[in-house]
Amino acid sequence: MVAERIYDVLTILVLFFCTLPWLPHVARIKIAVWLSVLVVAGIVAAAVVLIRWEHRPIEWVLRPVVRIPFLASLDAQRLALSATQGLASLRRGRLAAAAFVLTLLSWFALALSAWFVMLAFDLGLSPAAGALVVVATGLASILPSSPAGLGVFEGATVVALGAYGVARSDALSYALVLHAVNFFPYLIAGAVALRWRS
Repeated sequence: MVAERIYDVLTILVLFFCTLPWLPHVARIKIAVWLSVLVVAGIVAAAVVLIRWEHRPIEWVLRPVVRIPFLASLDAQRLALSATQGLASLRRGRLAAAAFVLTLLSWFALALSAWFVMLAFDLGLSPAAGALVVVATGLASILPSSPAGLGVFEGATVVALGAYGVARSDALSYALVLHAVNFFPYLIAGAVALRWRS
């Protein structure tokens, strides 16, 4: 799960950097660029540390945590080994590259679908706007939120489209339809998979 989130964040930021020349010039974009650079640098540094020293840095960080009275029953070494196993794909070059490329392609496909929904709403925006919406909603989905990200997804979409001057009411309508387009096919596919497996 942690490795999936790392790939998501990295690929979302790559999508952001790829579309940066076509995004609107807003002061917040510069702040986002610098925060993105810091996040990428932190993830790369953490991956290098894990590759070099495996579970030992995680264990070192967890030692003070397991000294807290109600967490004393936890074993720092066992937790560190478990976390390292969960991040195993980061240590295997080919697997990491394949996961990164496939995740990046999935985000590009989502950006394209977001843009197609924009065409249906006749917002008159470029595919870069679809990418910005996907970047905003993808990063917002990392935050703890309600089931299916209801509210957070829409808020991130309204903020992203606000950079293009889209009215909040139009942006909210677009966000609700885009969320439905991204959510309901998974429910249908899940129901079919459960039925087929039974």
